Amino acid sequence: MEERTYKKRPRSLMLAPVFVRVDERRHVLPPPPRPSWQELVIGWLRYQAVQIRWDLERGLARLLHRSWIDPRRTRRGRERGDHH
Repeated sequence: MEERTYKKRPRSLMLAPVFVRVDERRHVLPPPPRPSWQELVIGWLRYQAVQIRWDLERGLARLLHRSWIDPRRTRRGRERGDHH
């Protein structure tokens, strides 16, 4: 077989237009509004209620020598077929 040689094409020196956005601020979303103090208090109370509930559940599980996490509600438990 004959080996082919290809000539490299000369680079183009032609200018090409490049489009640039001038006003980038127009596409930036404004920051979300700050929550009111009532929303902050309600969120804090919800968080504390969940923490207290989890503390109670863990304490009961420890007293009863049981696992705190229900195996029926975990992915591994469902894969093993422990669900109803």
